Amino acid sequence: MTADETIFGLRFSTNGKLQLSIDGLKIFLDSPKKENTGKLHGDDLAAYRDLLKAVESFEHGKQENFRDWMLFTVLDHSHLVKPALKSAVEHYKYHFYHLSQLDLKKPSAFIKSAEEEIARLNPKKKEEAARKERLEGMVEERKQTLDARTKHWLALAEELNYIIAYIRDNLAKINKLSEKSIAILEGEKISRKKESDLIEDIKTQFKERLRGALHQGTITREQLETAKVEVASLSKRTADLIRLDVYTLTQLYVAIHEYCGKACRELDSRVDEIQNKKHAIFDEDLDLYEQIEKILLLFTNDCHFEIQIADIGTETEHDRILMDKRKEMLEHLFDLLRKGSS
Repeated sequence: MTADETIFGLRFSTNGKLQLSIDGLKIFLDSPKKENTGKLHGDDLAAYRDLLKAVESFEHGKQENFRDWMLFTVLDHSHLVKPALKSAVEHYKYHFYHLSQLDLKKPSAFIKSAEEEIARLNPKKKEEAARKERLEGMVEERKQTLDARTKHWLALAEELNYIIAYIRDNLAKINKLSEKSIAILEGEKISRKKESDLIEDIKTQFKERLRGALHQGTITREQLETAKVEVASLSKRTADLIRLDVYTLTQLYVAIHEYCGKACRELDSRVDEIQNKKHAIFDEDLDLYEQIEKILLLFTNDCHFEIQIADIGTETEHDRILMDKRKEMLEHLFDLLRKGSS
């Protein structure tokens, strides 16, 4: 059986007893955060939602320039900006919030205090015997409450662990895809071959123009020399631009690889601590799960990558030719990247 390489597909591991409805999640996300008056739980993912909308607009053909085209194509290809990741982080927030609201201290403190008082009571005295009986009933009630809350706490912790594993495993898959993409882009033969083809196209285009001019009359030596200079200039500009774009794409995948790798290491560190503690002290676990929530929110909110590309206009015929060749080269590279990751 081959490993599932789908990135941010369906999340199979989940606690069936904690099935969350769409309405239930929406109510939570639309509710205010107590410690932050005026801010809703869902606001924590506002930046990532905006990025999702931008990528979706690009997918529907609304890209405005080469920079956006390069950036959003890579983000889409890497699967870093996906509704499934947003949903997973929202679910984590929901379950962590309810985990943090579970009060295990009060029933535990009451049981301890009551049992200490029971030990001091004299059952031979009528009044103390009656109080002892009442306290024992109350202790039993608190023990049942504590047992139910502890089971729910462990179920929520298990669900959080499932979500963490889902996100972490998919970030590792993105890293693997990024490594493949970097290797493809750094393949000299691939870019050099296409670069040669594009430059040859430019030469052919000028030859056809000269041939057309020849049919209409003679071609002067000056025209030939001018054509040679123009071809040489365009060829060099094309080669330089292609190499710069390949470098830009490569660095973008390197940045994504480093970004996801850092998050994986931070998640692994917290998960190892949780596993080593084996839920011995719930307060320490709660602190670690809170740290993980901050890691996930920081990861989604800081998911921004700036790229610098050479800007060329479309005023002259040479600029338009260069734009066409640039577009053709990028389409070629994106096609290779998609095939290389399939």
